[in-house]
Amino acid sequence: MSVVSQYVRALREEPRLRAFAAASFVDDVGLAVSAWAAELMMTNLFTSQRARASLQLPALVCFLLGTVVSGPLADWAARFSLARLARWRWRLVIWARLAEVAMGVFLLTRLAAGAPTIASILPFVMLGAFTKTAFRPTRIAFGVDLLSHESVQADASGSELRDERGEPLRYKTHLLTMTSLTGALAAAAAFGGLLVGGRILDLAAGRYAPLFFIQGLTQLGFVAVIFFFCHPTRPARAVRVLELFRDDASDDPVVSARSSGEPARLSPVGAVGEFGRSLRDGVRFLLQPQQRSLCILLMGAMLVEMVTESYDGKMIVKHVLGGTDDSVRYAEIAWAAVGMVGVALVPALTRAVGSIGRIFLVTMLVDGVVIMAAGQVAGAGAAASIVPFTVILCADHSLTLASGSLTDLATNSASSAAMRGRIAGTYALFVILGDMFVEWAATAVSEAVGIPGMLVRVGLLQVVVVLLLAAWGKRRLWQFGLREEAGPLVVRETRTA
Repeated sequence: MSVVSQYVRALREEPRLRAFAAASFVDDVGLAVSAWAAELMMTNLFTSQRARASLQLPALVCFLLGTVVSGPLADWAARFSLARLARWRWRLVIWARLAEVAMGVFLLTRLAAGAPTIASILPFVMLGAFTKTAFRPTRIAFGVDLLSHESVQADASGSELRDERGEPLRYKTHLLTMTSLTGALAAAAAFGGLLVGGRILDLAAGRYAPLFFIQGLTQLGFVAVIFFFCHPTRPARAVRVLELFRDDASDDPVVSARSSGEPARLSPVGAVGEFGRSLRDGVRFLLQPQQRSLCILLMGAMLVEMVTESYDGKMIVKHVLGGTDDSVRYAEIAWAAVGMVGVALVPALTRAVGSIGRIFLVTMLVDGVVIMAAGQVAGAGAAASIVPFTVILCADHSLTLASGSLTDLATNSASSAAMRGRIAGTYALFVILGDMFVEWAATAVSEAVGIPGMLVRVGLLQVVVVLLLAAWGKRRLWQFGLREEAGPLVVRETRTA
């Protein structure tokens, strides 16, 4: 009931959160309709780790390119004002989704030409990979921008913390609840899509194209809700289409680029320099002594991302354990159910935000042992191992979910709105570089010792690295968390970033 009350309070106090959650759910419904078709298509194409890598490596290159520009894209308008920065992100979120609609049209043309192959869907996957990473920090920061209720962060002694500009470091009161709500809706939609995925595919006569067409329609629904109801500074009836093409700063404070010494427009050379400055600012921020615990935490989160990249549960169920298509779908249903329930219960972690470091270390140590166990079970290579393997990976999903949610909260609360995108972009850049190495290494290791043997080694590596991070961070990492300054809640009255 405490978790339910947190959802009710957040939805009551944050009207734009209600709109954002509704838009996200409309979008997720489209993903759910095509979820099983997409999973089945990829599972049938990934007959081995080498086949998987032939698609994943080009996609990772595009992930890398998108990541390079992601930080500057998210934070570029911070040179003007926080209100203009919020509107900039609002436009980018809309244009990113419209670009995905256009890519969906391209995919439909390829599917209409014949059965999907890795070569035929590769351009779609590469374009999707670029847009996903290029706009991800923007969407993360945009979601945080929508929240108005906030309080001031304090350190363990109760002293007020300051951000990179010297201003009080704000903590968004409903950030964890918002992350949980949108994640739970997405997980529920994915669970429903997988649950009836076979029936949906039968209704489409086994064709993928109609399902991806429906997904495109729901993406347009997402755009409509964000356009009208999530504008940072205007009510729905005052939003105009022209604002997607140019910024209307008529309701802004008098803050301009020229007054702050920044150029109003960037030249091509200046844009390249902006990317370099963004990476420099992100790295410099994370390497500050006071950010050491956060930096170590992000290293651990990057390790989790790399471990996840090293194997594919669906591929193991079908091609290692000899499961059928239904076996793959039932495994996906189990993992989606765990994700749905786990994400929905994330607000229960609210009391744990003051101990993020210790929760991360403990859960990731246990998770490493779980992955080793999954490798041992998969080593049997028999259909009878599908159920225990699926159950073990359910534990893996739940452990990474708890630590990942708190890590995201810490990252989004570590700086001002003007810096948030650069931090996310810098972290994503190193993750993509690590994933590219993992795809190459996982192919070589799996061919040498088999996929089950690789899983055992990956789990052991995670345990060793987490222990090293714990030794490096020492007591400071163990006590790392978010704490609110004693005093009344600060609520921002202006509709800006």
